[in-house]
Amino acid sequence: MQTKTQQWLQLLALTLTHAVADTYVGIIAPVLVPMQEHYQSISLSLLIVIASMIGFCSNIFQVPIGYIRATWSTPLLIAVGVLLAGTSVFIPNLPASSFSIYGMIAIAAVAGFGVATVHPEGLRAVHGLDLISPSLSTVIFMVAGFCGFASGAFLSSTITQYYGLTNLRWLYLAAPLSLIPLLATRIKLHVDTRRREDAPEISSEMPSVPFLPLLLLGSVLATCAAIQATLLPTFLHKEAGYSLSFSGLSFTLFGIGGVVGAITWGTLVPRIGHLRLLIASSLLGAPLTALYLWLAPQSKLAVLLLMFTAFIVYIGFPICVTLARYAKSSLHFSQRIGLISGATWGAAAVFIWIISPLTAKIGFAPLLHLIWVGYLIACGLAIYILQAVRG
Repeated sequence: MQTKTQQWLQLLALTLTHAVADTYVGIIAPVLVPMQEHYQSISLSLLIVIASMIGFCSNIFQVPIGYIRATWSTPLLIAVGVLLAGTSVFIPNLPASSFSIYGMIAIAAVAGFGVATVHPEGLRAVHGLDLISPSLSTVIFMVAGFCGFASGAFLSSTITQYYGLTNLRWLYLAAPLSLIPLLATRIKLHVDTRRREDAPEISSEMPSVPFLPLLLLGSVLATCAAIQATLLPTFLHKEAGYSLSFSGLSFTLFGIGGVVGAITWGTLVPRIGHLRLLIASSLLGAPLTALYLWLAPQSKLAVLLLMFTAFIVYIGFPICVTLARYAKSSLHFSQRIGLISGATWGAAAVFIWIISPLTAKIGFAPLLHLIWVGYLIACGLAIYILQAVRG
């Protein structure tokens, strides 16, 4: 029988592993302009596709992993995944040639697959930590990934500005180091072989929502975050005129605000209500994002508003993941998790591919306004789900 302290140590180990894995997803987008200068035969729009391809592979592969690994209890695939995820740091180290693009695609696919193993596998491990509140444990695990992703932006932009693109390879060392606490805490993954209709109710405070509308809502929120992560750093550097390091720092501060907000709201969500908090965060996120986009080119201090916006909005996606754990569906737990944490971000990456050619025609700023439009759509979907639960 595990103690609560042991489970908290396991949660922290999983959190660290998730943060490191997602760091490798966030290192490419902030350095697209220096990469274009180095690989002159590759267009900026194509480099945007490469950056989003890591995210696409890291999420779309989660769906089959949720099926084929549903009954395994060891964290071996998490460990292998982190080591594969780290290979993304070698993308800017490829020699400049006409074949560079093929190497980038191959590395992006390998790194993306590595990251893909960490999410459903990690969430299965989190699901087994029954001595910790599910709302709090899910939020802590999820925001760690976003914090790592945002930190990757700052690390890559700062290292590139002061030491050059090729020195990003030293970030790979974080991958094996993150496995030490993961293996030391002897984590076992939750195994769920029952269908959802055979499972007992977990808590009267946890609403059981229809899974498909929840999946759509999660996809919208993931798309908003993907647009911000992929386009915002380049917009701040190329169009707003800020330094490369400040552009990366801005998204990192967005991540910090999101982490603080998610943990804060995660402790309050049982009293406020999951769906009510989803509606409020999405509704407030729209005007706050629009205001930031207006202020950002005018003053560096707008980054404070960006942090506050993250404090408000980031809780949305972790709530979707928490609700997916107990959603109405014939799918197994790991299958629902693979879809809500994988297919959502995969769809977001495809959307980035669709709009990336527009950056050469209309620039980055107009496309960033899709973020607050997405928050309004998410608010409408959350209201629909709330009515479905009540009705």
